[in-house]
Amino acid sequence: MRTSARKGFSLIELLIAMVVMAVVLAGTMNFFMGQSRTFRKATTDMVLLQNARFATDLLNEHIRAVGANLTVGQPAIIYASANTFAFNADYATNVAGEINSIYYEPNAKTSEVQALTMAQAVAIPNSALTYPAANYEETPGVMSPAEEIVFWFAPDTETARTDDYVLMRRVNAADPEVVVRNILADSTQPFFRYTYLNIDAAENQTIDTIATTDLPQTYAADTLISLNRMRSVMISFIVTNGLADTAERTRPVSVIAQLPNVSQRALQTCGAPPLPVGAPVAVADGPSQSITTTWTASPDETGGERDVMRYSVQRMSDIIGDTQWHTIASISAGGASPYTYTDTNIVPGHNYWYAVSAQDCTPAFSANVSSNGASL
Repeated sequence: MRTSARKGFSLIELLIAMVVMAVVLAGTMNFFMGQSRTFRKATTDMVLLQNARFATDLLNEHIRAVGANLTVGQPAIIYASANTFAFNADYATNVAGEINSIYYEPNAKTSEVQALTMAQAVAIPNSALTYPAANYEETPGVMSPAEEIVFWFAPDTETARTDDYVLMRRVNAADPEVVVRNILADSTQPFFRYTYLNIDAAENQTIDTIATTDLPQTYAADTLISLNRMRSVMISFIVTNGLADTAERTRPVSVIAQLPNVSQRALQTCGAPPLPVGAPVAVADGPSQSITTTWTASPDETGGERDVMRYSVQRMSDIIGDTQWHTIASISAGGASPYTYTDTNIVPGHNYWYAVSAQDCTPAFSANVSSNGASL
């Protein structure tokens, strides 16, 4: 007698299958969770490294510019303390063809690529100092192209931790910007330290570190040393991945930025300042919505001392609040006279005046010669 084939599984077989499946699923989930943890750790570690690299590159890049292209009397270093460093440098320009600035930023605001006036004086963060106390001008009425830049460390108010800091940066009176987050103080040394050239009574020279107890040093009360003898800035802190407890990762950051421009004086090798240019003439053109200024070359370009390198074009308007000459163009010498410059950044209904000065290789500038007013 034949028996029919058994169909389905017994209860014991189902239980065994479920146990096996559970073991396989547990192993698979554990594998994927391990992979996920590894991925998250690699991501946070990469953020940590990028944070550290960005901080070192940014600080070194800026601080090496300290003292670049200053005018007479303008201090290279404004304020130096354990958590704040303020200085002047011609770091950026928005003028095409400008040969003395370090970087060309066409979209930079004019208020951020030249020196502050006394009327625009602002407080230095973490200090009682307000700067500037004088107008530093390239030529009468034209401000120095070297702007004020400040770096400082401040407590981070956006985290629950009480030991978190952020590195801040400000140019002139612009809004401060956060450049690096997730910073811890190094317990062994302050954020900023400084070295200087020490000359003893026997005229022996050594590079020494300014004691923290002798900070701050300011251009307004320079009693310990001459800030013109400062040689480097050392920055020390710790960056984290922003996590806490066992998930936290840290990396120390140490930057030694040299100050090659401090105490370096421009060599006066090109004789007297250039003679002024011929009177500029400004002509408005309605169809193109522009104003073209024309002037004749300085006599020192092709005759006289033959040392004119370029022409600086400045502008002033009757727009409310615009009472200063602003450099808007740098025109290389060596072209055919008369020279021209066309300004297309015009607001109809307002009057514009232009002034031109010649610059030699010192660099020294001739007196500004202004044009007639023109409007669309």
